[in-house]
Amino acid sequence: MKIKKWEVTAAALLVSSMMLAGCSSGEPVQNMNVTVKVSQAQKGMIGQGEIYTGTVTPSATVNIMPKISGKVSAISVDIGTEVKKGQVLFKLEDDDLRNNLQIAQSNVEAAAAGVTTAKDSRESGMVSANSGVVSSKGGVISSKSAIDQATGGINQAQAGVNQAQTALKQAQTAVSTATNTIRQTQENVTNAQKTASRTQSLFNNGLATQAELEQVTAAVVTAQTAYQNAVNTKANAEEQLVAAQNSLGTAQKGLSTAQSAYENATSSYENANSGYSNAQRQLDVAQSTAGISASEQKVAQARLNVNIAQDNLKNAVVTSPINGIITTKNAETGEMVAPSAPSLVIANLSTVNMLIYVPADQINNIQAGDRVQVRVASSNILTTGKVKNINSIDSSGNGYPVQVAVSNADNKLKPGMLADVSFIGKDAKEGIIVPTKAIQKDGNTSYVYVAVNNKAIRKEVKVGSEMGSQTLITSGLKDGDKVIQNNIALLSDQSTVTVSGD
Repeated sequence: MKIKKWEVTAAALLVSSMMLAGCSSGEPVQNMNVTVKVSQAQKGMIGQGEIYTGTVTPSATVNIMPKISGKVSAISVDIGTEVKKGQVLFKLEDDDLRNNLQIAQSNVEAAAAGVTTAKDSRESGMVSANSGVVSSKGGVISSKSAIDQATGGINQAQAGVNQAQTALKQAQTAVSTATNTIRQTQENVTNAQKTASRTQSLFNNGLATQAELEQVTAAVVTAQTAYQNAVNTKANAEEQLVAAQNSLGTAQKGLSTAQSAYENATSSYENANSGYSNAQRQLDVAQSTAGISASEQKVAQARLNVNIAQDNLKNAVVTSPINGIITTKNAETGEMVAPSAPSLVIANLSTVNMLIYVPADQINNIQAGDRVQVRVASSNILTTGKVKNINSIDSSGNGYPVQVAVSNADNKLKPGMLADVSFIGKDAKEGIIVPTKAIQKDGNTSYVYVAVNNKAIRKEVKVGSEMGSQTLITSGLKDGDKVIQNNIALLSDQSTVTVSGD
């Protein structure tokens, strides 16, 4: 049945008149059930000066983007999910990544085998090269000995040549001397024969004695004997000359042979030295670790590829970098994601910020670190914070932006909530904060009504300080009391009440 507006008004007037009647008689109306609103008394401090309005925002917002592109295989969070640092947010399909890791690990094994092969090859090469050095060194020594021998042969052959040349000269001198002797003795023979002939003629004529004839005849014989000896000497000298010429020819051939042997030995020595140098170079090459280093670099590169593959596999699991709440979700299972766009957005609400604007005449009275009181009336939240930073540039005439940081361990402060922010003086005292309108006066006594088990309980309180809509109670209340803030004129101690949620 629809109730008409005038019926509601009449009923309200009737109730009011009854209440007034009760009040005028001095007796409280205790049987009436009064609907009331309550405000939770909270422990805190009263701010000073102007009350500013700020909006709750996260202290940090992080865009979650995977480091690699891929398809989402599972996602474990949704908008509003509270996450912890290190918690898994979503995973990407990783079959190809696991295969890549196995390939990279196999490449490490292959590269390591290459190092072993390079080391074995170096050892084998060094053994072979060392053998070549020893062998070529022996060739150098042998060819050097052959040079020494050939040099000795040349010296010996040269001595033979010299000796043969001396003998030849001696034989030539002997032939020449013998020839001269023959000529002289032949003249002596002729002269002796002439003398003998004259003496014979003289003897025949009696002009010479027998003794003189015998003397000249003996001289002829002596001259002929000398001549024959000279002829024999020359013959012997000529034989010696031929022999000396033959010896010289033989000695010269020996010298030529010795010189050829020396040249051959020298050539062999040069070849042996060249072989020795080549063997040493081969040993240097064999001793080089360049091949091993190259193989080891391949191992290092292969291990780096393993690390990259492992990182890519790890990157297939995306975790939260901070504690916070998921505020945006742009990915679902089966969708492709990439590093170019955020898949999720996480807001850090363990500490929240509030931005207020302070006018020019007040901005120089505050500084970073100053305490503030924050009240969110809509959610019955009262807490404190600190000035985080102060912008020195006025915001289009709205005042100077001041950012306030507030701890939010219980996550009661939500982004977008409006809060009253007031600065707390250095000498501010702590007490219980209640709405100013909830405090009643009875002479010098102040009291409030507290809702307890649907009853309005009157409690005397001591007022510390008042600041606009908030008052600090220093005694009489405790943190959490539900202080009634409306329809107070209808209440008395022990009145029945219904607490409204509106």
